Formats: sequence, C-alpha cells, structure tokens
Amino acid sequence: MRLARPRPSETAEVRRAVARYLIYGAVALVLVSAPTFYALGRIAEQHALDSAALDGASIARRLLAPGVTDGLLAGDPEAISDMDRRLVPRMSDGSLARVKIWSIDGVVLYSDEHRLIGRNFASDLEFDKLRPGGPAVSSISDLAEGENLFETAPNGLVEVYTLLPSAAGQDVVYELYLPLVLVERERSELVAQMAPVGMLALGTLALSQLPLAVGLARRVSSIRRSRTRLLAQTVRAVELERRRLAQDLHDDVIQDLSGVAVALESVGRDGGRLDGTVDRGAEILRRDVQRLRDIVADLFPVTAYEGGLDAAIRDLTTGLGRRGVAVGLELDPDHGLDPVSAGLIYRVAREAVVNVAKHAHATTLSVHLSITSDAVHLEVSDDGRGPDPVPPQRVAGHVGLDIVRETIEEAGGSVVVEANSPNGTTVRAYLPR
Repeated sequence: MRLARPRPSETAEVRRAVARYLIYGAVALVLVSAPTFYALGRIAEQHALDSAALDGASIARRLLAPGVTDGLLAGDPEAISDMDRRLVPRMSDGSLARVKIWSIDGVVLYSDEHRLIGRNFASDLEFDKLRPGGPAVSSISDLAEGENLFETAPNGLVEVYTLLPSAAGQDVVYELYLPLVLVERERSELVAQMAPVGMLALGTLALSQLPLAVGLARRVSSIRRSRTRLLAQTVRAVELERRRLAQDLHDDVIQDLSGVAVALESVGRDGGRLDGTVDRGAEILRRDVQRLRDIVADLFPVTAYEGGLDAAIRDLTTGLGRRGVAVGLELDPDHGLDPVSAGLIYRVAREAVVNVAKHAHATTLSVHLSITSDAVHLEVSDDGRGPDPVPPQRVAGHVGLDIVRETIEEAGGSVVVEANSPNGTTVRAYLPR
C-alpha cells in the first residue's frame, strides 16, 4: 500500500502554520513565565525567611536562653561577658550578624553591641505578634529604624524575633540578625530547583499541543484545497451549462425557426399551398416551445419541485418518453433530503439522461433511486451503444458527468460508469447523507 505524499503546497502551508504556532507559543511562554518566575521568587523568598525563622528560634532556644540568667537581666558584667563568649563561634562564622535580647516593654537587656544595653525602643517595636513558645517571626530588616542604630550591613540583614522563657524563668524576646545573603542564597537554590520543573511543565504543555496544531493546519489546508476545487468545478459547471444551452438552442430551436422562416418565405414568393406550410410551421413551433420548456426545466433547481428529487427526475425523463424511449422508474420518495445532496444526484441523473437522448440511441431507460437514512443511491441504465473506452479517472468522456463526479467524491461519494452486456450503459452514483 502506497501512502500519499503531502503536496508541496500543503507541506509549506503546514510548516508555516507550525512556525507561527512555535513563535506564538514562545511568546506566550515568555509572557506566562515572567509572572510565574516572579511568583516563584516570592514563594522561595518566603520559604527562605521561614527557614531563617526556624534557624533563629533554634539558636535562641539552645544557645541564648540558657545564658539569660538573673545576672544578665540585672546587667552583671560577668553575665554579659559569658553571653559574649557564647556568641563568638556564630559571630565568627558569619551565621549571626547581631543579637539583641529584649524585655517585653522594649528595653534592651543584652546586645553584642554593648552601647545598646539599657536603651528603650518601645516605640519602634511590635512584639504583640509574638506568643510564648509560638512560632518565630522573620522579615528583612529596615536599617533606618531607630533600634538598628549600629547595624551597617551593606548587603542587608534578616531579623528573627521569638518569645521564649529565659533561664531565670522570665519571658524575653530574642532578636537575631542573619546576613541577608544567606537567605538570598537559599532562595536562589529553591528557584533553581523549582524553575526547571515549571519550565518543563510549560514546555511539555506547549509541545503536547503541537500535534494538534499540525493536524489542525492540515485540516484547514485540506478544506482550503477542497473549497478551491469546488469553486473551480462550479465555474466549469456554469461554463458547461452555458455551452449546453447555446448548443441546444442552436441545434433545435434556432434551426427549426430558421426552417419555418424559409418555408414562410417560399409561400409568399412562390404562392405555394398555405395550409400545409402553416401546419408544418405550427408543429415545429409547438415542438420548439416544448424544447424550451425542457431546457428551462433542466436549468431549474431541484428545490423548485414541490415533490422533491423523485419528482424532478420523473420530469427529467418525460422528454424521452415523447421520443419513443421506454422509461422505467423506481423512485423512493424524497423525505428530508438536503438541497445540496438532491442537487448533486439530480445532476448525475440529468447527465445520464442527456447522454441517452443525444448519443446512446437507446430504446429503453431505467432509473432507480434509493434514499435511506444513511445514503442516496442512483442507478441509470440504458440499452444504447454503450460508453466509449476511456481511462478510469474519466467518466465516459462526458465533461459534465466528470465535474459532478469530482464534486460528489469531495462529499465522500462516488460515480461509476459501466458498460452493459451486450450493449448499453449503467451509471451508478452513491452519496452519503
């Protein structure tokens, strides 16, 4: 089985559609990624601050609280020196930048910056958020506040507050200053860990839509090609109808009327018998009037027949009966058949009947129309001279039938022309509903 290769024009159009999709997808990815990364950074920053709060509370509980004795609360130099010694390792490795221990009313009980001990900054503090044994509170320090009189960290600080009981049994507030760079480092690490996951999710979502975009582009391209072919077929059909109308008028009506004119001229010139000439002229005129009616009926759309497709086909074969062709009809009533489908089947029937009338020299014609809920089947058979041998892609050499065949195939149907034995032609049409 050979697979049909995409046409170059289709391939180029699909490529352009995919390129547009990728460009728009990249732009959308950037637009979505910007607020996503911003939100991700804020979440990571808050997570880092929460982590700093846990670390600060742990240091306060294990390292500082045991050293807050009655002596420290009373400002004893020895107790202050003992607390200084406790802080040396943390201060030396840079994990702590400043430590303050407060009373509930905002007095500095201890600080590694001894100039702060004993000062009251109650107006600058908000200890009401703290609860004994509750979670620590952390935030980025505002170095312009009064209590941060001696903090000079160019890269910023993070302050952690926690309310814990001291070794003396008194609740005090522990304030620890951590270098902001440590928090930013943790935030960056969190972003670096989560960003690839987010980008992978967004990229996977975008790529998962790519097959749908390609399929949609191909369907749109196919629809455009179908519309172009249908338009071309419509133009060809209109041109064919114009030629057929001109041919019918020239071969039948114009020739007959010209004969009547010559006959009437001969009567006036030669004084021939008037009665016979007038009778022949009247007969020719009646025949031409009927022929004109047949032409108008052929051009009239199927929807003009109140009886539907079956009535239209019955009227189509009336002229053959007058010419001596025995016509047999088996027509299902047209109930609910859409005008487009009815028009296509009617055009097949008309082309077949016209072929019988003009070329086949047939004596019998049978038309079978079957209309079901799923499809419409038409079979037109005659005992004429049969179709000319033609390539299978052409239908009996008739342009009109070939055009309607292409249109029906676009709608998922088919038109087949077969030679009967010993002579004659059968045209079969199938159209799904």
